[in-house]
Amino acid sequence: MAIDMSSVGHRVEPREQAYDWRNVSLYAQALGAGTEDLDFVLDPAPKVLPTWAVIPAFEPVFDAMHRTGADLVQLLHTSQRVELRKPFPAAGVMKTSAEIRGIWDMKIGAIAFVDTETEVDGELHCKTTWQLLLRGEGGFGGERPPGSLRTKPPRGADPDFEVEVPTSRNQALLYRLTGDINPIHAVPKVAEAAGFDRPILHGLCTYGVGARIALRELAGGNPARLKAFEARFSKVVMPGDTLVVRGYRLEEAGQAAITVTVKESGDVAIGNALFEFTP
Repeated sequence: MAIDMSSVGHRVEPREQAYDWRNVSLYAQALGAGTEDLDFVLDPAPKVLPTWAVIPAFEPVFDAMHRTGADLVQLLHTSQRVELRKPFPAAGVMKTSAEIRGIWDMKIGAIAFVDTETEVDGELHCKTTWQLLLRGEGGFGGERPPGSLRTKPPRGADPDFEVEVPTSRNQALLYRLTGDINPIHAVPKVAEAAGFDRPILHGLCTYGVGARIALRELAGGNPARLKAFEARFSKVVMPGDTLVVRGYRLEEAGQAAITVTVKESGDVAIGNALFEFTP
């Protein structure tokens, strides 16, 4: 199916979504938060994890991608960035807009960049950038895409922290309750059609786990101290895998390289990630 290149620049008008403490608590729990993270899960006003920013963006992003005419069953999420301007309140009304910044030929497929902005009660709280690979849609020519993130741990360095986070076989079913209902994470036949043995864990769940641990270990669990978190997804994670999150402080103050590895296989799910925070 040929991509509609006229979709570049297409803007999805703001989508409105109300939320309260139950929604942000569910999100935190879907990322493994529990009795050691009560500030993020208990009513009436839990702290909100900064990567909550992907939740209101999900529907506008996929509405934008439908505009391309591509087969979204073959879509793979390859990179995610969240830039926090102001911590989210525990309840409010969000308005999120999305725009397709560009689509580039990667031969094996087409890579699309989608940018979003989310306001809460009329005030800008975050921006996100989604990089999405449309497999089988390449070969149309054109320029190469912008350079990708290449932040890696310093060679030979020991991590400043290392934390294991087990996931359950039902982790993807829990995470999809936050709004990401892509059937590749729940329906076996859809996962098989995409080339997987069984439904895979959401890349954004792995991303959120990495950010949650980094926020706790590097920024005292204070959402206001996060500036941005950007990560490239290398390998899929299966529900039930144990994630090992490692962080390495970089020379520039307020920056750390983050990796997320699957303990059982040694696969690197996230190998290039930059966590930016207020020291």
